[in-house]
Amino acid sequence: MCGRYTKYLSWSEIHRLYRLTAPAETGRNDEPRYNIAPTQDVPFVTAGEDGNHRLREGRWWLVPFWAKEMPKAAMFNARIEGIDTAPAFRDAYKSKRCLIPADGFYEWTISPADGKKDPWHIYQPGHAPFSFAGLWAYNSNLDITSCTIITPRAFLVRRALGLQFQSRHNQLHHHHRACRRTDEAVA
Repeated sequence: MCGRYTKYLSWSEIHRLYRLTAPAETGRNDEPRYNIAPTQDVPFVTAGEDGNHRLREGRWWLVPFWAKEMPKAAMFNARIEGIDTAPAFRDAYKSKRCLIPADGFYEWTISPADGKKDPWHIYQPGHAPFSFAGLWAYNSNLDITSCTIITPRAFLVRRALGLQFQSRHNQLHHHHRACRRTDEAVA
């Protein structure tokens, strides 16, 4: 499902939405990102030891804690159907869950006109922020923190989300609200 996404929330919006309180998590000024790709560093939120939310940053391509080298298989998405049994994800699924802030994501369809892929930017009405459910890991062998996005089956996204779809050539508007706003999800 998610191979690219956007995050153009300001730092103050992320701070407010996740109720971040640690001193190290204040005063940042991250630039908007309109085309986040796998293997890039991204922010994600975990439960801190004190019960508050903690902001972390890591590679968007899960590197399990036990890996001795960087995974060659695609690890930026974890399909929900096998997340609790797949060796790469099952340990993180048990205890390393996270929220990944976003404003939208991209899906591609094949154009009937020319047979090429057209990108669609999928977002909530009003461009409201949301969180992807995710997993994270710290690998001490490679000294890397990483995360992955948990994804449903692709047809469910297209059929059930009812978000706004916008492409370079066309616009479709759907007004259902399937994704929860970030501030409602953490409350």
